[in-house]
Amino acid sequence: MNAIGPAGFWSYTHRDDQLDGGRIRRLAEAIAHAFEITTGDELHVFVDNASIAWGEQWRARLDSALTSTTFLIPIITPKFLKSQECRREIITFSSHAASLGLEDLILPIHYVDVPQLTEENSSDEVVQLISRRQWVDWRQLRLEDEDSPGYRQAVNQLALRLKGILETPPASGPIAVPLSDPGADQPGFLDSLAEMEVSLPEWAETVQEFGEVLDSLNKTTQESATQLQQSDARGGGFAGRLRVTNALAADLSEPVAKLAELGARYSADLSRIDPGIITMIRMIGEGEATQEEENSAREIFRQLTEMIAASREAVSNLQGLSEGAKVMASGSRALRPLMNSIQTAVQQVIDGQTMIEEWARMIDEL
Repeated sequence: MNAIGPAGFWSYTHRDDQLDGGRIRRLAEAIAHAFEITTGDELHVFVDNASIAWGEQWRARLDSALTSTTFLIPIITPKFLKSQECRREIITFSSHAASLGLEDLILPIHYVDVPQLTEENSSDEVVQLISRRQWVDWRQLRLEDEDSPGYRQAVNQLALRLKGILETPPASGPIAVPLSDPGADQPGFLDSLAEMEVSLPEWAETVQEFGEVLDSLNKTTQESATQLQQSDARGGGFAGRLRVTNALAADLSEPVAKLAELGARYSADLSRIDPGIITMIRMIGEGEATQEEENSAREIFRQLTEMIAASREAVSNLQGLSEGAKVMASGSRALRPLMNSIQTAVQQVIDGQTMIEEWARMIDEL
């Protein structure tokens, strides 16, 4: 399907749809029908996010002017937040939307209760992206009969909301500032370049510090493993293991706190520079930059290519650390809070890598 009119891409886990008897896919169809009967225009709905065609249409619209008529409708459930693919979809779309001032094109549907959405100061990047938007509450509606008046009225209201967004002129220019600062001025091309010039070295320093903290964590855990073996050899039993584990928790406290700080900084750095980078890539690709601007931007892209390679290595190492943290958290109450902090920091970096890989894809296509 080569859709050139309004389109809605449904981001959800197939398992959720199966568990709910196919209601998620039927909801997508019902909203498309309500949109068409209300506006007279077809809303192309893409629901098979596991297919190649879904991904091809997704990329084609993100890289073209059709972005302004493309909705992402994430179906938020606990499984959604655990799905790396779903997280990747919402982060990628949000990056492109922010670069064009089209934040309203993400319409989350809170389908099954996710407590993090109503908590303040969540460290989860995807939860932040969702909570900054006026999500639709479907937690009780999903239990209603699909033919009930309340359910049908809610479907119609959502279709009208889509219609209203399409009829509202978008903000002019990219948003290259944190989304939590809605009053900030919109930057121009040179402003974005200046932001990159300052932010990229800071991001590179954060990546380097990650490596140093990882070395410290690995050294500490290896020493603890040796102590466990020695305790077992002496016949220390479970009491001996507990002493070693408690000592490990104390030793890990400082480096884990540093890792958590780096994870938050890493996420903040990327959120600040991501819209500007995408804007620069798009302007060069469309021939809108002067030769001087293009030369300056391409030097930044050269630096980015080098840092992308370094970040991939860091992510690979962190994923191994995260898996080890899960195992350790399951076996020790003393270590569990620390291991949870490690997994949170790792997830922030993995989410950030989604933005980075999108830069790499777009730069390659230049």
